[in-house]
Amino acid sequence: MATLPPPLSNLSLWQRTVRSHPLLSSNATTPLPESADTIVVGGGLMGALIAHHLLERHPHHKVVLLEARELASGASGRNAGHCRPDAARGFTTFAKLHGGEQARKIIESEAEVLKLMDDLVKTNGIECEWTRRMTYDACLSPKFTEYTEAAIAGLQFAGGTPDLIRLDDKEARKATGTNAETAFAWDAATVNPAQLTLGVHTVNGLTGRYEPFAWTPVVDCEPLEGGGGWVVVTERGSVRCNKVVWATNGYTAAVVPEFKGLVVPQRAQAHKLSRPPAGSTFTPLQGSYSLRKSMEEFYSVAPRPDGTIVLGASRALIPLNEYHNRANDAGFHAGLAANALTAFAEIYPEAGYRPPSLRALEADAHRAARLKPTDPLAALDAPWPAAADVQGEDRGVGFEYAWTGIIAATPDLVPFVGELPGKPGQYAAVGFNGHGMARIALCAPTLVGYMDSGEWEGIMPECFRITQERMARLRSAEV
Repeated sequence: MATLPPPLSNLSLWQRTVRSHPLLSSNATTPLPESADTIVVGGGLMGALIAHHLLERHPHHKVVLLEARELASGASGRNAGHCRPDAARGFTTFAKLHGGEQARKIIESEAEVLKLMDDLVKTNGIECEWTRRMTYDACLSPKFTEYTEAAIAGLQFAGGTPDLIRLDDKEARKATGTNAETAFAWDAATVNPAQLTLGVHTVNGLTGRYEPFAWTPVVDCEPLEGGGGWVVVTERGSVRCNKVVWATNGYTAAVVPEFKGLVVPQRAQAHKLSRPPAGSTFTPLQGSYSLRKSMEEFYSVAPRPDGTIVLGASRALIPLNEYHNRANDAGFHAGLAANALTAFAEIYPEAGYRPPSLRALEADAHRAARLKPTDPLAALDAPWPAAADVQGEDRGVGFEYAWTGIIAATPDLVPFVGELPGKPGQYAAVGFNGHGMARIALCAPTLVGYMDSGEWEGIMPECFRITQERMARLRSAEV
């Protein structure tokens, strides 16, 4: 579904923490400038970091950023709160699609992202709940243990050195608080992604050469008359520039037709859980977790510094047509919420959580889908009041609210980064398959370096690059 972002509806946990941020609706009514050196389209973390590296590398460069809604309104403000690079598990799938060498490079590049993110946050003093912590794949079935061990063996055979620890059943249960038969642990972080994204926008603004424009949907991009540049057309006017960078992720195909069928929006979902109820014997979670029953059935768990928890769920638990090629991030899927909340309560019974009834979740989901602030600066109260006819036991214990975010899926499960074929001066970094927090901090500076020199430097895997051959192959489904 090639469409621009819909009107902003219910807000994520992260977006609720930044309602008073001064940059949220930057320049919403300010006239657009006539020109800029580079225009970045997309106000999420990728767009902010591309602008950041352009401004660092070019002391006199002027960058304009255009965002269809408020800044951090898309996946960067609506994800599950992890910076969780893969240590080995994805090797098997990537090797089938890209070969062993590229699969190894994908895994190795993600370890670098954690270092880059840590340095970005600490060097710039960005307050964003950034917490380095161990992360665990808790294997809740023999099948998933076998799958992970095979991936580790494959990575080692390809010359990789998996940087993770295998825990036996007793260690796994102690570390994860589950009945896992084994677990795999490695270094990661949790983060408030909306605060992080707005923090980068704030740092960019200190240069005096950066102008972000919120509530400015881009509808077209035309060659500058006479060549040598582009005119970016928005609903509020047009801006001339030398270069354009698309950081539009799940909404890319609406403005860049080359990506129709190659960058497809998908709905993902997360849930906020309160602190464990009073009297609970639950030991507070210290790590972050992926509770793995299989490749299709899993749940992500991200504790926050205040003791609340963000719970994510696998999209594969609902029919494909209910999340694939869907670009609307309003409301949430009540059935997916019921599954995730029930599974969490079963996996951690001592925590005292009790899932709401499906009827209560459906009532909340319906109301959330209808929330549409008429004023782009309006805030939404949280949590949502219970529907009048859904009270008492139906409300459960511990669940506060849920939200949807739009990710971008590609046929070969890796992003598109580079220059658009046949359109010199137009670049893109899109299609992060719900794994952007473990890739963006590497892809952004790599793309900016390529924009300057025309040469690829660093350790970004070659399979991420935009090429005519790759796009044609994927269109013919020969992945």
